[in-house]
Amino acid sequence: MRESVNHFMNDPWWLISKSMSESLNEELKKELSPQHILYGKEAIAVARREDNDDVIFWIEKMNKYAVVHLTYSIETSSEYPITSLYTRRELEEYCKSVSKLY
Repeated sequence: MRESVNHFMNDPWWLISKSMSESLNEELKKELSPQHILYGKEAIAVARREDNDDVIFWIEKMNKYAVVHLTYSIETSSEYPITSLYTRRELEEYCKSVSKLY
């Protein structure tokens, strides 16, 4: 179940609009190779960083959030785009640690 992430999204993270989410969802699909951990799973973009190409996606099938560094290229490796999976609690800790350094 997707839980709200609004209360811990501070700079450099931005919550995104539905149209931006749809655009980033499509970009992720273009980038994933069949070997990637997210390939074939529905991903919904919920936030992005203002200072790089990191995007937070909700992956319902895994009941986790994925922080993905988009490459804006078609990838052929399971290693790219670089992806880290988090529970909501882990994501909150990660985002807060990034915000402290920002």
